[in-house]
Amino acid sequence: MRVAIISLVIFVNFILQITLFQWIAVMGISPNTALVLVVCYALLRNDIEGAIVGFFAGLLSEVFFGSSMGIAAFLLMMIGFVCGKPFKDFYKESYVAPIILVAVMSLANEFLFYVFNFLLQGGTNFPRYLTQIIIPTTVYNMLFCIFIYRLVYGIERFLQKRIEKSKNFK
Repeated sequence: MRVAIISLVIFVNFILQITLFQWIAVMGISPNTALVLVVCYALLRNDIEGAIVGFFAGLLSEVFFGSSMGIAAFLLMMIGFVCGKPFKDFYKESYVAPIILVAVMSLANEFLFYVFNFLLQGGTNFPRYLTQIIIPTTVYNMLFCIFIYRLVYGIERFLQKRIEKSKNFK
């Protein structure tokens, strides 16, 4: 059941990201809710599940947008793994850790995306990319983190209650 629900969440997030969130773009920048979802899920579960969610969320966007195959899936997979590793025992009701991790991972993701897609192809206008893409995307992702973390946290609590209920029923 957990796999079906998280798959549905990834798919709904993808649909929202390519439709509704394009309408709320600021200066041409829309939030990377897939990255926020991966960070939140990895924090609440663990590194392996975070990596799996990251891989499939990245793969879905690459298949749809036809970008260079593998970069987004690899980056989101690594983000899910890194975010799930050190934060196994943190206060899950707090929004501080998710917001800080989303900020750090957004900066890292956008920088590595720049390196893989532009710098290796000869584009060297990093200050412009930093001020017009990386920083606005990071700020936008941090704002969306509050809502997405609350949603993922609620889903995880619901699933845990269902699992405990089914164990007590047997």
